[in-house]
Amino acid sequence: MRSSKLFVLLCFFIALPIQAQTTVTLTYENVDSFPWSMKDGTGVDLILLKMVDDALPDISFEYKQTPWKRCLNNIQTGETEGCFTASFKEKRLEYGYYPGTHNGGAVDNNLRLHSSSYSLYVLKDSEINVSGKLQITGLNGKIAAPSGYSIGADLEKSGYMVDAAASKTENNFKKLLKGRVQAVAALTLNGRNMLSKNKELSSQVRENETPLVSKPYYLMFSKQFIDSNKSMAEMIWNKIAEIRETQVFKDKAGEFLAK
Repeated sequence: MRSSKLFVLLCFFIALPIQAQTTVTLTYENVDSFPWSMKDGTGVDLILLKMVDDALPDISFEYKQTPWKRCLNNIQTGETEGCFTASFKEKRLEYGYYPGTHNGGAVDNNLRLHSSSYSLYVLKDSEINVSGKLQITGLNGKIAAPSGYSIGADLEKSGYMVDAAASKTENNFKKLLKGRVQAVAALTLNGRNMLSKNKELSSQVRENETPLVSKPYYLMFSKQFIDSNKSMAEMIWNKIAEIRETQVFKDKAGEFLAK
């Protein structure tokens, strides 16, 4: 009798449906966009998405790299479920949904993948401040910016003198402490991470509260995916927002930026 009961229980568990992972294919541009996404599969956005993937056991992300226009076309046709990173443009609503727009509302900035912002760092006793987008007051010398970054060209177009000889923000902060430049323009994520890790630096340097430039970027989903997996899409967006603010993610992002 006992063996027959065990047999029945065994058959019951074998018959239970196995929870399969849902594969969600995400497309991103096939060019290096440092530090967010790189052709070799590295980048801050990829770090964040891997952590989201790991935190959601029923979901598995796969990635495709294509030209940006095709990224959008792929979600419009439903060939892929999502694409990143997309700044908000009204006309892109014909391709798919940003978080928030899938419910007929405005885009939800809190559910962004990242904000690509640059901040200005100066000595604590400096009267240099940022009053608006690429608008700096009290500056009469050079700003150090990492070589090859768009912020250097943006500042030059705005009429500022730029020192873009160094590729690493760490070296630019050294120039600031030695008085070779009056300010440092750096990716906010990078600059804050360096200040939090270096007491000597944070004791002498402050970040201007107003960013030089800032724009949120999002993971978009196809309308087809939202129609069939709305709760899953919302779970992914919410998990992005949650993990993005964790110290574990910030540390991993900081390690990548410091390379």
